[in-house]
Amino acid sequence: MKVGDRVRLASMLGTTSPPSDVEAHENYWKLIGEAGQLLEEGTENDFLGRFLVRFDENVTSLGLECHNPIPNTLWILSTDLEAKGVSKSD
Repeated sequence: MKVGDRVRLASMLGTTSPPSDVEAHENYWKLIGEAGQLLEEGTENDFLGRFLVRFDENVTSLGLECHNPIPNTLWILSTDLEAKGVSKSD
């Protein structure tokens, strides 16, 4: 995978189901199956192995927190992503 690629979220933190104690505003598992584009590859300790993904779906409209300066972006583990040309109908 490389910056600019289209991806789909296949899992979150290696699982397809949220933990039972996840708070609603942190239930990023709601985004599984959603498509987006890779904007940046992590290079610092906290972001190694992650990509900054800009989702097509409005993240905050799902009630999820999004602390990044670019709207609808989250740092996602590369192992949770499927790299391919994707659309909502794929």
